[in-house]
Amino acid sequence: MKNLFKLLAVCLLFLGCEDKIDISPKNVKLDRDVCAYCKMVISSANYAAQIVTKDGKRYFFDDIGCAIKWLDLQNIETQNEAYIYVSDFKSAEWIDARKAYYASGANSPMHFGFAAHKDMQEHADNFNFLHVKKTVLEEQNETQPAAHHMH
Repeated sequence: MKNLFKLLAVCLLFLGCEDKIDISPKNVKLDRDVCAYCKMVISSANYAAQIVTKDGKRYFFDDIGCAIKWLDLQNIETQNEAYIYVSDFKSAEWIDARKAYYASGANSPMHFGFAAHKDMQEHADNFNFLHVKKTVLEEQNETQPAAHHMH
């Protein structure tokens, strides 16, 4: 019985030392990191997005539209399984994509047309993430990655 307690104590000690998974946003390496969806090199920090899954895997995107399409393909629900960050258009700082305000008509890298903002914008649409997600997923002329065109 005494050995069982020692074993249990050692197990608890190891559990306490387990590394925390880092889900914070990291800087994208412009002109080096590649979009996980469309495979284009990410060249604009103002439109970049990143997704961090619960297990700490990190994926970068050149456009919020690509991130949404990728999530849909992976069958990942952002609320429960992943964190999604988007670059504030003006400052390029990472913000929670679900809390951002989106202006349409932007000249985004993959032409989904949304720019994210940390704060509400005057003279802009100020769409929420769910509107952007719905618009991107309903879009008829889909921007598919090249790999999906191969049979």
